[in-house]
Amino acid sequence: MTQVFQKRPKVSSIVHSDQWVWPCSMLIDLLEIKNHMPSYNPNSSLEDCIKWLPTPDGIYSVASTMASLKTPHPLVPWFELVWYSHNIPRMSFIFWLAIRGRLSMLDRVHLYNPRVGTLCVLCSSSPETHAHLFFECAYSKVIWSHLKDMCGRPWNGHSWPRFIVWAAQRWKGKSPSIVVKKLCLAVVVYYI
Repeated sequence: MTQVFQKRPKVSSIVHSDQWVWPCSMLIDLLEIKNHMPSYNPNSSLEDCIKWLPTPDGIYSVASTMASLKTPHPLVPWFELVWYSHNIPRMSFIFWLAIRGRLSMLDRVHLYNPRVGTLCVLCSSSPETHAHLFFECAYSKVIWSHLKDMCGRPWNGHSWPRFIVWAAQRWKGKSPSIVVKKLCLAVVVYYI
């Protein structure tokens, strides 16, 4: 018996007497469907219906598609340091890039264009890297000393990664003083 595939087949076309009746020459897609089907017998007295399985009500939405495709990741420890209420988005974005080490420092630009020099444009004494620009450059040291005075904390000469961990652990919450410290940090990174 040869079965002709319809353009819009229904589940009922492969069900007879409450049993699955698969065509002899199955398409690869049909084999995959068969292999992923739960092991139960069909009920031919029910009407075919379309259900979107990622939602409990079976109704499709773009939001449910995005939710089903998105893999959950834990928040990074510095998330609240960068993204908080009252932040300035462009400054937070630059701060986020700096934390991730993705700003276009001259050492990175030099990898793609060897004709570009790597010396820091502010002090001309060392290659421009994230660590140098934010903590070793004479220009940035002056700015950090002002920020240190504003925060009332001694400066221990942290490295960039250690400083981010330090700030993320201490500057938590939504109190006005914490928000001001986070904002000052984002402004300093933005303007450096």
